Amino acid sequence: MHRSARLARVLFALTIAAGVAQSQTAPDQAPAAPPVITATTRLVQVSVIAKEKGGEPAAAMKAEDFRVLVDGRPQKISFFSSESTGVSPATSAPLPPNTYTNILGARGQAINGITVVLLDLVNTRMADRMYARQQLIKYLEEIQPQDRIGVYVFSGRLRVLHDYTADMSDFQKKLADAKSRLIGVSATETPGALDREQSEFDMALQGRGGPPQERQFYLRNRILGTLAVFKFIANHLERVPGRKNLIWVSGAFPEIFGYQHTNGMGEDFMDEVDSTVRALSQANVAVYPIDARGLTPSPGFDASRPTGPGAPGRIPTAPRAGAGGGQNAAHATMDDLAHRTGGHAFYNTNDLARAIHEAVADSTLTYTIGFYPADEKNDREFHKIKIEAVRGHVSLHYRSGYLDVPPAAPDERRRLLQLHDALWSPLDATELGLTVHAARSTAPPNSSAGMPAGAPTLDLLVTIQPDGVQLKQDGDRYDGRIDLLMVQRDSQGNQINSPLDTIELKMLPETYRKFTASGLPLRRTLPLSPRADSLRIVARDAGSGMIGSLTVPLKGL
Repeated sequence: MHRSARLARVLFALTIAAGVAQSQTAPDQAPAAPPVITATTRLVQVSVIAKEKGGEPAAAMKAEDFRVLVDGRPQKISFFSSESTGVSPATSAPLPPNTYTNILGARGQAINGITVVLLDLVNTRMADRMYARQQLIKYLEEIQPQDRIGVYVFSGRLRVLHDYTADMSDFQKKLADAKSRLIGVSATETPGALDREQSEFDMALQGRGGPPQERQFYLRNRILGTLAVFKFIANHLERVPGRKNLIWVSGAFPEIFGYQHTNGMGEDFMDEVDSTVRALSQANVAVYPIDARGLTPSPGFDASRPTGPGAPGRIPTAPRAGAGGGQNAAHATMDDLAHRTGGHAFYNTNDLARAIHEAVADSTLTYTIGFYPADEKNDREFHKIKIEAVRGHVSLHYRSGYLDVPPAAPDERRRLLQLHDALWSPLDATELGLTVHAARSTAPPNSSAGMPAGAPTLDLLVTIQPDGVQLKQDGDRYDGRIDLLMVQRDSQGNQINSPLDTIELKMLPETYRKFTASGLPLRRTLPLSPRADSLRIVARDAGSGMIGSLTVPLKGL
């Protein structure tokens, strides 16, 4: 097979991942967006890890034990809370039969301080993948049943091996199956069987080999696909209380992750990176990048070899992104992303499992400090946060600042992009709370939907929670708009149909009061395809741009 043809085959697998960051074709005419009320200021919330001199969590701290400054100016603390890792008592009764929700509390669960481990195979060389997988398995074998850990794999698409909402003991029982899926190499393969294709893949990963246009296409898709995965995870964790850790095990992202012009691409991705960091910060997610390449003292080093003393490398501060080249540039990228979200970067260590343990331990006890920035200007600048402990001998760790960016104006491309991303993400977005009751039925005679009598249908009651829905008061009326997308899929994930319904809200005071108390109920009847295995529901509020999504299994209804 010609080298370009083989490379194209590799690129095709990863283009699927980047497709989550591409918008659908816009309709010929879109409804006008309603006016949006924007706040003059906003609450900035920062998670703080406080440790005593010996490294133990600093317990029982209060708001008065902290001092907050933004660009050197003192800020008044308006919100303060503390959270510890674990599962709180159930907050509600179990859901009724055939009822589904993306609201964690409504599932009878209340989880604080969860961790997601993302094994990034897209940005990791073939030679380093096996070792990273083995180290992840080593960590999974050591976790406790009460731990709440999500395990995701990005390998051309985002796969959920285990989500944090499920019981970890059940996952451990299935770890043998998870091992085979994580390792993903046949026992009959010889070490040199794929050497040529691995070499070509690694060249593409580094932006080398092939014509310039092919390299640009590949690198651009890698960047946008990876950023889209981060946003999926941020939206999925939005409503989980407390600090969340995203442990990103990855290997090959020097100089390309939005920080420099690379290989003649003629563009950078700072806007996309900033947007991703904002989504992570809003969801209170701290990123802990772990370099899957292990100890790298020389280009010929093999990550699977034993290491000597001093192997672990934990970087407490962030050097200037893009400083230096090669390995230094890769580490600067890791440091910068960790620094901006409040995590730590780990590299030059062959004990990746230990690095994961350290990252998880960071959120044993966290404090959340909220303040309304004095003299907020919406100037699109990065403002540095400094938090000091009044109490002596306490060290603090937190994100380095925030971007003062005004809310995005309603935009048709952004609307379609959000709907498309939420539709194809395997994770539920939780900015908007959704509860769905589903039941099979048959179409009555003279159905208003135009279905023949007796045709199979799906009756749905979709309830959208008021949090995240932005309405504009016009006299005695409250106006808004919600997009509702419902897509049936077969067992292979193929889309069967995708009706997009736009609901114009014009609520009188009594309806508005009911909405704020119990949410917005929407009843829909869909013709049910005999091939349908699941139903994906996505709701988006036009005023706030917030998204909620949920997958309803159709088997057993």
